[in-house]
Amino acid sequence: MKFAHYLLVIALLFSTAFQEKKGPIPNISGPEQVLRELENALSSTSFDSHKTFKLYREAAQHLAIRGSYKEADSLFIKADALVVHEADSILITEMNLARANMYKEQGKYTVALQAYMEALTFYQKQNDVDGQLWVYGYLVEFYRATLNADLSLKFIEEAENLMAQKEVKTRPKAYLIHAKATYFLQFQINEIKSSFKEMRAYLEQALTLAESTGDSYLVGLNQNGLGFLLMHNDPSESTEIVSYLESAKNHMLANERYRNYTSVLQTLSLYYTRSGRPEMAVELTFEAIELSKKNNWDSNLGDLYRLAGEVHYELGQFKESAVYLNMALEATIENMVKIHSIELGELTTSYEKAIAEQKLSEQQIEIEIAQKQAVNNRKALITTVIISVILLTISIISIVLYNRFRKANALLRTQEEITRKTNQELNNAVEQKNVLYKELNHRVKNNLTVLSSLIHIQEDGEKNKTQRDLYQTLRHRIQSMALVHQNLYQLDETLNINFQQYLRKLIPSIASAFNNYHDVNTAIRCESLLVNMDEAVPLAMIINELITNSFKHAFEKTKNGKIELWSDVEKDKRHIHYKDNGPGMPEEPKTSESQKLGMMLIRLMVQQLNGELIYNGDKSGLYFIIALPVLQRS
Repeated sequence: MKFAHYLLVIALLFSTAFQEKKGPIPNISGPEQVLRELENALSSTSFDSHKTFKLYREAAQHLAIRGSYKEADSLFIKADALVVHEADSILITEMNLARANMYKEQGKYTVALQAYMEALTFYQKQNDVDGQLWVYGYLVEFYRATLNADLSLKFIEEAENLMAQKEVKTRPKAYLIHAKATYFLQFQINEIKSSFKEMRAYLEQALTLAESTGDSYLVGLNQNGLGFLLMHNDPSESTEIVSYLESAKNHMLANERYRNYTSVLQTLSLYYTRSGRPEMAVELTFEAIELSKKNNWDSNLGDLYRLAGEVHYELGQFKESAVYLNMALEATIENMVKIHSIELGELTTSYEKAIAEQKLSEQQIEIEIAQKQAVNNRKALITTVIISVILLTISIISIVLYNRFRKANALLRTQEEITRKTNQELNNAVEQKNVLYKELNHRVKNNLTVLSSLIHIQEDGEKNKTQRDLYQTLRHRIQSMALVHQNLYQLDETLNINFQQYLRKLIPSIASAFNNYHDVNTAIRCESLLVNMDEAVPLAMIINELITNSFKHAFEKTKNGKIELWSDVEKDKRHIHYKDNGPGMPEEPKTSESQKLGMMLIRLMVQQLNGELIYNGDKSGLYFIIALPVLQRS
């Protein structure tokens, strides 16, 4: 096995050397140029929130079109902070659509779909037919990307109904027809021979419309589609295929649509390879690979490495072909893991949303119960008044109404008995609810403990340190939630949790997972800190992330580490102080993805608690203050 591995490495080196002999990639500037232009524009503009938002929005959309997703996402976030200063809702919607298209390419399907549907609702309320048609086209492409043929076809039909009823502009119509053609290409591949003429007619119609508007990007998009269609159905039309694809390549390059440019390179390379001219595909393939690696387009790499393997195979370079096919497999697996991670994060968000909706439903039920109780109280008041009138009447004409008085007393005793039984049933129901609540928390705690153990087993068997650290971090988060539920089912009457007791269990549990935990002293002074059940899990997640971060990063070069955790209560605030004696957090920290996720999780949890996260640390150590509203007394 080792010998075979060495052969693969040697073959890869030869392949890389072969690649470097090819012609240079066209002069494609990176995101740095756009960022420099933005910085210059910001520095030359007096502070104006509206102008600043415009600059961030335009730069973010430009980077998203180029495929520089990481930098674009950062600018979108900055634009979000200034969106209140933009009065034009259409510009905001267009920005969100650009971000949704970016999220779709990254595999963040839940947030992308949410943005598409919000934009569609906005355009429908504005009665903007062209805006609706653009979104329908995006939704057709979205469901094509998620392999949902039924919903993709549904939005094609919705768009066609709209075009039949309303007059629309040419550009969105051209895009919709292109999306329709690509839908049939993807989902009716088995019938493609019989529908070839129909598909070509759609694409040629869309191309004609795009040319009439002068939209170079749409022209290139449809030329690439025609080249792909002819390649699979009439490969003998070599001149026409190459003409379409070369023209599409130039259009995408001119419009800085580098991701689409890479797609055209891939189509052209595939055509040369399968038409017996693999030597012409080499430079195109490695140019596409280089662009995808440079811009972190991980979803493209698997197909491109597979194409490189096919090119080398057709050239008779079987060792190089094996290397790239192996790289294709690894890239595909890595992309699947990445998409799974994104789906897991979106699932967590959906779960939290469901919990919030459940709480709203419970509040509505409580309101209905209170309303019924008010009606019953009014009935009781009316009954009391009637009885008083009866008693007054009896006192005046006691003999005449003696029998009625006796019946009234009997009725009253009956009502008292009913009331007593009702109260007893209510007490039993409350007691049963408490028992069920404790059992629920107990079972949740047990399930979380089992899940933590399973992750621990996976962690022990994992040889990759990065994966092992991820498993360890996930296990700590689950353990912190399990401890919260353990405290909840141990409660008797009170609805609040003594967080001091919880921390004394949590911190040793986290610390024992690290080799340096014997060298770290912890001081906990949170005797006065009480939290309610709704605050327990978010606050536990915050403390878990802070402690884990300290053990991972604060004490690598510090002996006799120290963690201090204390609380104080002011008139309208509860403060939780967290401090360690590590190197602190620099102004521009080079944090890992796990640290970024940890800080994001901390901020989300603090926001969920309606609190404020304050950082007062310096080089002498980390120092966070979490300010929470005081508990309302019932």
